[in-house]
Amino acid sequence: MTQSWYNHTRMNAVKINSIVQKDGELQLTNLPVRKGDQVEATLVIRPQVTPQEREEALKRLIERAKASTFRSTGPYPTRDELHERP
Repeated sequence: MTQSWYNHTRMNAVKINSIVQKDGELQLTNLPVRKGDQVEATLVIRPQVTPQEREEALKRLIERAKASTFRSTGPYPTRDELHERP
């Protein structure tokens, strides 16, 4: 029976959001890696959203929020009531 490498390997993932400052280059600093560590990088390039698209999305969100039928009945409990403090 052979064992695969993934049975003995723990994955340490780091998520970083960054903005490209120079065409074709991405600079990442202060990563939790040392010289000689093997890493794998996957870039997710987000689509560009125009100001008009943002405004339209905000309008849709507000329309849906106003059309919502969710309503609270009665007053909210006090902090003491929530935590049942003696």
